[in-house]
Amino acid sequence: MVANDPTETKPEVKRPPDKILSKQKNKGTGMVIDVHVHIFPREVRNEKEKFLDGETLFTYMYKSPQARLAGADDVIAMMDSEGVDKAVVFGFPWNHEEYSRLNNDYVLQAAARFPGRLIPFACVKADHPKASSEVERCLGSGARGVGELAFYTSGLDDAAIESLKHVTDLCHEAQCPILLHTNEPVGHNYLGKSPMTLAQLYRLLKIYNKTIWILAHLGGGLPFYCYMKREVREVLSNCWFDTAALPYLYHPRVLKVFADAMGIDKLLFGSDFPLLGYTRYKNEFLQAGFNHAELDMILGKNARSLLSI
Repeated sequence: MVANDPTETKPEVKRPPDKILSKQKNKGTGMVIDVHVHIFPREVRNEKEKFLDGETLFTYMYKSPQARLAGADDVIAMMDSEGVDKAVVFGFPWNHEEYSRLNNDYVLQAAARFPGRLIPFACVKADHPKASSEVERCLGSGARGVGELAFYTSGLDDAAIESLKHVTDLCHEAQCPILLHTNEPVGHNYLGKSPMTLAQLYRLLKIYNKTIWILAHLGGGLPFYCYMKREVREVLSNCWFDTAALPYLYHPRVLKVFADAMGIDKLLFGSDFPLLGYTRYKNEFLQAGFNHAELDMILGKNARSLLSI
C-alpha cells in the first residue's frame, strides 16, 4: 500500500476511460485481473475518525481528508468503466481485533455480492496475537489468500519475520499466496514507505521458501538482483510481483528490465486502487513496449495461473 499522492485530486473511478483503453481498442487482450485493491466497510468510509483511536498505522495512512477509501461498489464501478474483469480485494492490518473482523467480513461479503468479479484476501496485523486464528477463519470462509500484510514502522526486522511463521504455515497448507508490502529502500519518502531493507526481505524469503508470495510494488527492486549469477533467482522462485503504485515509483521502461531479469510470467497487474485505476497502468505498459501476448500475461494470464482461475 502506498498512500494517496497529493497530485491526484479525484478518484480514478470518476475519470472517463482513455480512448486507447476502450473495449473496442482493447481487442487482442484477454482477461484483466487487478491483484491489489483496498476496500473498507461503510462504517470506516463514512466515520473514519471513530477508527483512529489506537490505530497508529491507520491514522498514519488515512487521517488526511485527502486520503481516499473505497467500497466494493466503487471498485466494481471502476472495473466496469475501465474494462477490468476481476480484482483481488482486501482490507487493512488493523490493531483492534474487532476492526480486523469487520473489514475481513466486509471483504468476504463483497466477494459474495459480486461472484466472479471480486476475489477476497484476508488481511491481518501479522504480529497480532490472534492473527493466525483470524487468517484460519477467513480461509475457511472462502478467502483465496492473505494480504496485504505490512510492517510500515519496523521494516522486516527479526520480530516481523518471526511473527509471520504461523500465517505462512496456514497459507502453505492451503496453497494460497501471501501479498506482502515491500518498497524500495532508497529514493523519496512517502506515506507507506517502510524502513525495510532488501537484505531483510531476502532473508525472509529464504526462511519461508515454501510460501507463495506476491511482493507488492515490484518487490522493492529485489528482482533486479536476478542478474546475479548465483542463488537469487532460486530464492525468488516462489515469488510474483505486482505493479501497484508503479507510475509514482518507476519509469515504464523498468518493466522490460524486470521481464528480462525475472521473467514476464512473474509480473502481475496491481493498481493499489483507489490510489490509481487501470487506465494509468495500461498506458504505462504500452509505453514499455509490450506486445499483445506479453500484455495478456501481465494483465491477467499470470494471475489466472497463480490463483487457479
